Amino acid sequence: MTEDRMERLKSGALGREAKTIEVMIRKHCRDKGHSADGQLCRECQDLLAYALKRLACCPYGHKKPVCNKCQIHCYRAKEKQQIADVMRYSGPRLIFTNPILAMDHMIKTVMVKPPEKPRNRKAA
Repeated sequence: MTEDRMERLKSGALGREAKTIEVMIRKHCRDKGHSADGQLCRECQDLLAYALKRLACCPYGHKKPVCNKCQIHCYRAKEKQQIADVMRYSGPRLIFTNPILAMDHMIKTVMVKPPEKPRNRKAA
């Protein structure tokens, strides 16, 4: 992955999405006892790296909708199940640990209409 793509995760909407998913994965890993030393276990490290890579490559860019409203399903089946488990556990708890991230996500879930599916090909 180019540095250019990962640079997109440092600010704006994609930056908040990246921070949100990292916080959720860390909470899930810690609370489920995957790692005793406060670090992410190998499986959660891999999931975070995969999620950030997919986020950095999102064709919507900073106009990205929340994943459950997105018209593009960019996760492989295994990772999709893993991230669903993480979100199901950490999502409701996020309001207590990171209320600003939680509120931003809830607002986007309710208020933001997903944009049209981007096309790779130019119209002829």
